[in-house]
Amino acid sequence: MTRSDAVMIEARGVEKWYPNGFHALRGVDLTVEQGEVVVIMGPSGSGKSTFLRTFNALEDFQKGSISVDGITLSDDLRHIDAIRREVGMVFQQFNLFPHLTVLQNLTLAPVLVRKLPKAEVQRRALDLLERVGIAEQAHKYPGQLSGGQQQRVAIARSLCMEPRILLFDEPTSALDPEMVQEVLEVMQALARDGMTMVVVTHEVRFARQVAHRVVLMDAGVVVESAPPEQFFTDPQHERSRQFLSQIS
Repeated sequence: MTRSDAVMIEARGVEKWYPNGFHALRGVDLTVEQGEVVVIMGPSGSGKSTFLRTFNALEDFQKGSISVDGITLSDDLRHIDAIRREVGMVFQQFNLFPHLTVLQNLTLAPVLVRKLPKAEVQRRALDLLERVGIAEQAHKYPGQLSGGQQQRVAIARSLCMEPRILLFDEPTSALDPEMVQEVLEVMQALARDGMTMVVVTHEVRFARQVAHRVVLMDAGVVVESAPPEQFFTDPQHERSRQFLSQIS
């Protein structure tokens, strides 16, 4: 496999302004290769979640370029739809449908969007619920589950679309501390299986153990990008050292 074949996300010079004039992203570059786990960290307002959400057009941008799995992101809805079929997204607040059971939450999109047979999708959904450790919750409603269980459902729902890339936007920040580890263990298993992942998080232990690379953003720019061992023990930038002193 050549390097170009392995690139799953390539962002070059991405700039974003909000209508109020706020310059949220200032020429951001990032390359993510197949099977790589990239953790993006940074203070509140640094642009990390905004940047993540540009990868599947949940946020627009005004300058630069982004390609995902070889598809260039543009205003063409066909390109956006093609990218969203390849990219799964796990949000901070779960975003499950409260009126549907866990199993129905998993099967809705593959049946409606991918036009897959319902029986086939249900089998896959049950296998995924087993994989994330909550198969016994298949016929419950989200409101009957703990926060950690709901987030594992959200991960399984994303996997049910058979994505090539998973994006996580602070997936544990809404959870009670005792529920964080059960979600991180599912993410660690996905990483071991070779899933390409970009994760916005403050979970230092996850970043140390799982990430291939840690990216620090501040004020809409990438301050530092390095393997976790270097980033956490020998950061090269004063802003990185300041940030780490505040979260450790």
